[in-house]
Amino acid sequence: MARFQLRLRGNLSAERQAELEHLLGPRLDEAYSYQLAAQNALDEITRLQGRDLFFAWFNLGSSQVGLADYASAAQSYDKAFELYQTLPEDLRPYRLMWYQVGPYQAYYNTARYQDVINLANTTFTWVGKPVLEESYYWRGLAYQALGKSSLAIADFTKAAQLNPNYALPRLELERLGVALP
Repeated sequence: MARFQLRLRGNLSAERQAELEHLLGPRLDEAYSYQLAAQNALDEITRLQGRDLFFAWFNLGSSQVGLADYASAAQSYDKAFELYQTLPEDLRPYRLMWYQVGPYQAYYNTARYQDVINLANTTFTWVGKPVLEESYYWRGLAYQALGKSSLAIADFTKAAQLNPNYALPRLELERLGVALP
């Protein structure tokens, strides 16, 4: 059973730790929490509409990624993005993919590499400029999976330049034998 690690500021006494664990109960178990969140999203899907319905589908996909159910997650994200297109532009959460990698994980882990690339390209369009290192990283992985090494290297390099502390693109470059300038 995977348990969430309680991360609180300062030192926590054993007594306080036990109290918090008691209060959280089964929610300390990651799988339980993701299942609970997925059920909440499913409940919301039956009663919400518009932008709220979009978020319910997106949240369901995120919970399914947490459960490593990538095929279901990909379908949930598909539905969310389908709904996104129906929203009035002023209601679209264009910053949605900032620090959100669930859709990339779902599509990548179901070998939907072109969908990873398309989502990254769309995300750059939403933001208005190519600045999200996570999008470059995942697009690089997709290019790499499709055998497009030069495009993958360019994306990993851009991700590493955007955020020098982001280790994943650096590891990919290292694995590919590419040194950063």
